Formats: sequence, structure tokens, C-alpha cells
Amino acid sequence: MQLANETVSMLALFTDTLADSFTQAEVVQRLADMVDYNLDSLVGPKQTDLKVDNKEDYHFRPQELVADIVSVYTNLGKTASFRLAVARDGRSYKPANFAAAVRIMTKFALKSPDELAAFQKVTALIEEAKKADEEEETDLGEVPEEFLDPLLYTLMEDPVVLPVSRSVMDRSTIRSHLLSDPHDPFNRTPLKIEDVIDATEIRGQIQAWKRERKEEKAAARKEAASALAGEAMDTTEG
Repeated sequence: MQLANETVSMLALFTDTLADSFTQAEVVQRLADMVDYNLDSLVGPKQTDLKVDNKEDYHFRPQELVADIVSVYTNLGKTASFRLAVARDGRSYKPANFAAAVRIMTKFALKSPDELAAFQKVTALIEEAKKADEEEETDLGEVPEEFLDPLLYTLMEDPVVLPVSRSVMDRSTIRSHLLSDPHDPFNRTPLKIEDVIDATEIRGQIQAWKRERKEEKAAARKEAASALAGEAMDTTEG
């Protein structure tokens, strides 16, 4: 627990001074998932699982841990990539946890009013990112399989070709994979990120498909709004 306290405290410090390093595409989702999971463990419905009678004997200081985690959210929440990563965490992201963290910070006076306001602003922006992401997912509908990352099954944003296996995957996915395993995940040949090739053709196809889907949805909404307006006018005339 002493090591955990120091690690989270250092994370709060480093994310304040080196935020860009923590919001790179290859690490930001992992970090967001980890922070969400720990916040949920400390303030969520299962927080009683961590209850101990002799906290100091184990150096267990949950309020301080929550305070440092709140700092991480505030530090990184200035970047859209982190906010979106939190919003996309389907396992541990829960708006109620942020409200619970505010109550704890207020009760134990662990954050100033300005710090709490900054944190609450970030939580509101995360909720907006969640709503926008869900709306975009609805607009796009079913994604063609060839546009999906073969490891994560998410829509590729920056597709690249692996030089030996010729597999196509998102750059952020292969960068994340290579952090722990310097091999092509499909044929186990040695691989460096510098070796991957921009998949410009499929990137253009993905962008064109997204534009087409969004235009179709926008046209459908406009048509529906016009129909509703016409019905309202007919009702008034009647």
C-alpha cells in the first residue's frame, strides 16, 4: 500500500507536468481504464470490499488516493483524447463515481473550491464526449468489417499495413502492442513501429464512408423535422 500511495501520488504529479506523454494514442485508453477502475473501487458500489479496521497499519489512506486520482482526471481532462478514452470505458466509467468523489473531497476538505470546480468541469466534458460518441456510433451504424481493427474491432482512424503479414490495423493499436511485444501479432516476425506503412487507400475509404453515413443521417433528420413541422401546421389549420 505504501508503494501504491507513492505511485498514484507520482502519477498525479507527472500528469500535471507531462500531460502530453500520458495522452498519446497508444497509452491513453489503458490509462483511462486504469484510473476509472481504481476510482470505481474506491468510491463505487463495491467500496466496502476495501474496508479494514486498522488502515494506518497497512498505510491505506483511501481519501488521499481519491484526491490524487481526482488530480489525474483534472490534469489530463484538458485533452479531448483523454476525455474520450474515459467515456469509452464501458467497464468502470460511471458518472455517479465522479459525484461521489466530489462529496469525499468536500467532506474531508481535500480540494479547494477552485480545484473542485475544475474537476467538475472535466466530468461535464466527459459526459458530453460520451453523448457525442454514442451519437456518432448511432449515425455510423454497422461498420464494414474491412474498416475494423482486427484486434480491437473498433473503427480504424489511422490504418497502417504491417510490412510482412500485410495485415491492416490502427496505428495506435500496433503501437500499444509493440510496447510489450516487438513482433507482428499475426506472424510473430520482428517489427518496429518505424516499419509500418501508411494505408492511405483504406484511410480514404473510411473517411469517405464516414462522410456518406453522416450526410445520410443528417438528411434523414432534416426530412423528419420537416415532416413534423408539416404535421404541426396541418393540425393548426384544422
